[in-house]
Amino acid sequence: MLKLKKRDKYWHITGTFDSIKIRESTRTTNKKDAESYLEQRLLQLQTKERVDITFNAAAVAYLNDKHSIHKNDADRIDYLNSFFSDVTLSRLTGSLFSEFCIEQLPNRKAETLNRYRSNLTAILNHAKSNTPHQHVNKIPSRKILTTKPRYLSFDEQELLLNAYNPLLRPLIHTLCFQGCRVGEALRLQWADIDMDKRRINIWHTKNGDFRSVPMHVRVFEVLRNINRERKGHVFVTQMGEPYGYIDKPNGSPIKTAHRTALEKARIRNFKVHNWRSHWASNMALKGANTYELMALGGWRSSSSVERYVRLNPDGLADAINRLD
Repeated sequence: MLKLKKRDKYWHITGTFDSIKIRESTRTTNKKDAESYLEQRLLQLQTKERVDITFNAAAVAYLNDKHSIHKNDADRIDYLNSFFSDVTLSRLTGSLFSEFCIEQLPNRKAETLNRYRSNLTAILNHAKSNTPHQHVNKIPSRKILTTKPRYLSFDEQELLLNAYNPLLRPLIHTLCFQGCRVGEALRLQWADIDMDKRRINIWHTKNGDFRSVPMHVRVFEVLRNINRERKGHVFVTQMGEPYGYIDKPNGSPIKTAHRTALEKARIRNFKVHNWRSHWASNMALKGANTYELMALGGWRSSSSVERYVRLNPDGLADAINRLD
């Protein structure tokens, strides 16, 4: 039995029909219009009308039902739509997605391709739940090879930290000792820094999840010694402009400075984003558990931090020795 239920400002259809669970928005705030929509929907279901909507229509419906969406997700959906726009969902197969990856995302890592797949399957699943007779295909994920976490010894860490240009060191210390993502650090505002409570509030995250974390003593020291007006972005260039981490025709300032520091410290195969892996690895080696890494580093899934936790089998000693 289907019925109308108001959620937020829109009326929604909820219930089951012919053993099919239905939950969809009428996209109207007017109850009479919603009742009319429900009548039409029931007629469609009773006649078992075959439907096959386009990806563009499915993407629009998906976005309209989302209260908010992260910019990265929105950009990927827009890119998917530019390729699949007029393709009907029943024709959107795993092989077609592979064509998209080959043509539009050549030489991209499996992790990147799986992010696009996640956005694609979210739209397909949304369309299927809203339109029960719409056929959707399974889109296989790309297998991700588990690699050894990249981290430095303490001596290498100190050597590299001191090799950076002094202007960039506060940012690199934050990456090294707080474990935040590069983008999260670059978006930090002085209003997000509580020097009295020694706390950092990270609002702009990859997952869209706010987190507030204690400030490491070495981060506190480098931030305390920044001698300029404390407003706007925390980390800025010599010209007082926020850093950008994207590649430009003349190169990224951070990546260029990082390469110079690597050469000076004589360290190889360590990228800017490896500071996060370095932080997580050292945290695990010092005894941090899965929950602590997730809470401090902003990971949603425990599987994302398992490879770091496994670096410290000594942490399981207490558990194994509980046996008599």
